[in-house]
Amino acid sequence: MHLHPTPDKRWKFVVVLTLAIAGVIAWATLSPPGPPGPPVPYVDKVGHAVAFAVLIAPMAWQRPRALLWGVPLALLYGGVIELIQPGFGRTAEWADFWADGIGVALGCLPGLFRARRRNRL
Repeated sequence: MHLHPTPDKRWKFVVVLTLAIAGVIAWATLSPPGPPGPPVPYVDKVGHAVAFAVLIAPMAWQRPRALLWGVPLALLYGGVIELIQPGFGRTAEWADFWADGIGVALGCLPGLFRARRRNRL
């Protein structure tokens, strides 16, 4: 009896988790905007960065080499969302896309540090 999942099962879990996170991001970024309130500087941008860091982090942690295709896909996803947002009553902003990219970069760091540390031991 295996107490730990096999690498293939872990990767399948990461893929399902990543798709679920992508779905939550789509829902959050394409839903109609909430009621207007007083603007809080940078809250939206921080939200974008956090969302895209969470999107890429499981892949970075489990299989850092997959970032070679995962990072471009995550950035493409952020760009497509920005392009289609006007069709959902939202505004497209370059700053949101940049925040997505910063989030992707930050989300990669723990997995890359882990991979580097493993190669040293």
